[in-house]
This record gives sequence, structure tokens and C-alpha cells, in this order.
Amino acid sequence: MRDVEEKKENRRLPLSSVIAIICLIVVTYWFISGKMYGFYASMVFLFYSWTNMMWVSVVMLGVFQTLLLIPFRIIRLLDFKNIRDFKTETVEVGDTGSQENFLRRQFRQGNWTLTLYLLDFFVQLSTYMTIGKLFLTDFYNKALNPKFLYSFVPYPDYPLQERFFKIPYPVSTKSIDLGMETVVYVWLMIIIAELIISIVRSMIERRNRKQAELEHHHVHKAGKLSSSYMIVYGAILFVLSYILLRNFPLAWKVSIFTGDVAKPNRTFNTVTAIATFLTLMWFGVNDILKKGKIARDLGIPQKRIDRTQSTLFKEKFSSASLIGLGAFFITNQIPCAFELSIFTLEIISLFSPFTLDRMILRKIPQKVAPDSEDKEKHEVEKEFLVPAE
Repeated sequence: MRDVEEKKENRRLPLSSVIAIICLIVVTYWFISGKMYGFYASMVFLFYSWTNMMWVSVVMLGVFQTLLLIPFRIIRLLDFKNIRDFKTETVEVGDTGSQENFLRRQFRQGNWTLTLYLLDFFVQLSTYMTIGKLFLTDFYNKALNPKFLYSFVPYPDYPLQERFFKIPYPVSTKSIDLGMETVVYVWLMIIIAELIISIVRSMIERRNRKQAELEHHHVHKAGKLSSSYMIVYGAILFVLSYILLRNFPLAWKVSIFTGDVAKPNRTFNTVTAIATFLTLMWFGVNDILKKGKIARDLGIPQKRIDRTQSTLFKEKFSSASLIGLGAFFITNQIPCAFELSIFTLEIISLFSPFTLDRMILRKIPQKVAPDSEDKEKHEVEKEFLVPAE
């Protein structure tokens, strides 16, 4: 009898799961029925009615999309650690079948983190697919069906004005070659600076260890910066300094990069692909460095930390490169209005940790489970203690 009652209870979905299902049904209906397409088309032409410049309207849509998703951004940022812990728990369950059962069970129990994650993922997927579909439509040359636009949006006159985007960028107009001798001197200074940094770090570590021994405290060795990292940083500085010193700028001017939003643009495709790669690497490397710091606090040997970080860096580099190349080949086939909008989102994303994210975390306390810090340490410990291949 009790088993029957428990089964009946399990069949009753909690309020959060019911709300999530309703929201998913509404978003799916909006997406399939074309109402979402009409919404974004109306926004583009509303912005166009204000500016009479199609390329500015495309950029404004990218900004508008960012503002539209701010509620999810706030939730994702404030609930970040719980979302991360939930992903870790799901991965640790085991095979795909067990993970599906785990997710179903969590959904039936009304796991708020899972509910928000599903909604966030589906909203982003459907909206970006809709924006892509919109910019693939040749409304630049052929009049868009008026039924897609809201009644308060003025229907545009054709041909559309200002289809060519204009992005300013600095260009050196006069440069001087400072010579290979100067390059060699600068390279020697870089090597000396790295040696000084390494020596100072070693002195600080030795002093801290001696002080801890006198006070009978145990401290974790931070370890020297691994030789592989020193080589990578040195190589980057050598290349950049060589380019700069052999072409040292003396005068600048602002040039304008332009292209038609209705057509693919190989140069802009390349810029977008590189920006995508750098964005992924920026957030990925910061995460790897944070994990390394936690691993040192846990007392994991520095050599193992270096090996694991090197493996994580290679994996992040490979995945970011594949996504960047994918972005390049895909955007080569579509009008660059889509990538202009995405490029705007990437710029906002790069600056968000110093602007929007900082403001959110300052105004609203972060929601963290009591054992979240322990879970994070356990995740890092497990990741860094697995032998790196």
C-alpha cells in the first residue's frame, strides 16, 4: 500500500517542473509557429525605422538580444556554482542510460537548477536559430511579407538604405625598422625579466616555508612556474616584440572596414572566427588557472598540476580551434548580417566580466549551496589526480 502511495507521489510533478514544462511548450510554439521569427523581424525593422541604416539595425539587434537574455544571465551567474555542481554530479553518474534516469528523477523532484538550465539552453538555442533564419532570408533585396511585422512597425521602403557596415580600426601610416640588434637586446631583457621573476618567486617561497616551519604550520608549495609555461610565454613575447620592433609605428590614422550585410564577407568571417576562438580561450584559460590555484591549496604536487593544466589547455585549444574553424566555414556560406550580430554579442561577452557581471554580483548576493565549495574541491582533486596522458 505504501509503495502504491509513493508511486502516486512520484507521479505528481512539483510546481517548478510544471512551470518549466509550460514555458518550454510556449517557447516551442513560438518557434515552430513563426511568431519568434516575426518578433525578431519586427525588432530589426523597428530599429531600421529609427536609424534608416540596416547595418546599425543589425548591431542593435545584437545588443537587444543581450538585454533580452539578461534575466537568464543573472540567474546563471548567481547560480553558477550550483549549475557547475549539478553538471559534475550528472557526469559522475556513469553511462548515458543512468544519466537519463538521474535527470528524469531530478526533474520529477523539481530540481530548480535543472529547470533553469533547461529553460536557458532551449531559449538560447531557439532564439539564435531564429536570428540565423531571419538573416538568411533575402529581405535585403525582396520585400518581406508584411504579415511577419507587428502593426506598430513601419514597413520599410525599398531599396533598404545603408547596407554596408562601417567599422573603424587604427592603421599605422608611418613605421620604422629598429633593426635586428634592438630585437636581440629586447629578447635578452625578456629572458632576464623571466629569470628575475623566477628567482623572486623562489625566494618568497623559501621565506614562507621557513616562517611556517618556525610556527609549526604546514604550507603547500606553490611551485615554480613550469618550464613549458615559461617557454610558451617567452615565445609569444619574442614574436610580438619582433613584429613591433621591425615595424615600430610612428603615426596612425583611423581607417574604415566595410562590407555588405546581405553578402558573405571573407575578411569579416576571419575576424569573427578569430574572435570566437579568443573568447573561448579567454574564459577557458581563466577557468584552468583557477583550478590550478585550488589544486595547489589542496596540496597536489606542482608537477602533476603542470601536467594536468597542460592537458586541459591542449583540450581547450583544440575545441576552441574546431569551433573557430566551424564558425569560419559556416559564415562563409551566409550573409554577414548574422555574424555582425554575433560579433556584437562576442564583444559584449568579453567585457561582461568587468561590467555587467561585476554589477550583478555587487548588487545581488550569490546563491551558493552550503557544500558547494567542498564539491568544487572534490571535482578539482579528482580531475588533477587522474594521471595525465
